[in-house]
Amino acid sequence: MARPLRLHVPGALFHVISRGNAKQVIFVGSQDYEHFLALLARVTVRFSVHCNAYCLMPNHFHLMLAPTALPLSRMMQQLNSAYGQWFNRRHGRVGHVLQGRFKAMLVDRDTYFLQLLRYIVLNPVRAGAVDQPAAWPWSSYRAMAGMVAPSFLTLDWAWQQFDPSDRHRAQRRFVAFVAAADNDFKPTDSLVAGAKAFSAELAPQMEQHRSDPDIVYKEKHASRPGLEQVLCTSEDQVRQDAAVREAFEVHGYTLGEIGAFLNRHPSTIWRHIQRAPRDSRQASTGRFRVHRIKI
Repeated sequence: MARPLRLHVPGALFHVISRGNAKQVIFVGSQDYEHFLALLARVTVRFSVHCNAYCLMPNHFHLMLAPTALPLSRMMQQLNSAYGQWFNRRHGRVGHVLQGRFKAMLVDRDTYFLQLLRYIVLNPVRAGAVDQPAAWPWSSYRAMAGMVAPSFLTLDWAWQQFDPSDRHRAQRRFVAFVAAADNDFKPTDSLVAGAKAFSAELAPQMEQHRSDPDIVYKEKHASRPGLEQVLCTSEDQVRQDAAVREAFEVHGYTLGEIGAFLNRHPSTIWRHIQRAPRDSRQASTGRFRVHRIKI
């Protein structure tokens, strides 16, 4: 089974999700929630990870985390393992509590942070557990709104997005921002969430994993340019063949994906690739060109 790609980017934001095995409940009562938060406080300090937001739901949880020197996976492995063992002892159960590997999506601070922050704290409202996010005690909403202040939360950067000079005004604006949600926002299922420039910055780290067959396909190609950037119309057959080959061999697009974009059968796309010069990047210049990521 392919494994998810884990990138270590010190200071970057990650949206982390873990779910109960077979969708089972992982928090039965208040003691479970409290113990998990105590563990979270402990491991964030031990591994020097900043926690910007969280929401614990009966069968899953969301975290917004920023690692420093150590890879995030080390913290998450200890958190999930310690909680799973404790949960089984407390409830007289055996087997896995959490479902496989956790998800970790890189988040663009400039274009995605605030929407994701709101999405996380609105989870219990969307699930019908409460009418207002303040009524759910197991999220960071109350802390962001200035009602409580868990020691492990890093809130200053988030408050500065609403008002850099007045914390109380920032808290009021955060409350208004959450209340104004249109419910249309959905978190990405991709490894990278943000603008194209943000993805381009990560391209060098992604490149080394492109040839690894054990990494989930959509994740190792998360920072590649879109086909609309790689391919455009041209009457020059050489350039056309070269760009198609580049899309296939360098950026990992399938024959079906390229064919659907160009409205051609996959067998036709394969003929383009077979005709293309071996060094397609030298041939693919002009209007029908391969996108170059500049860092």
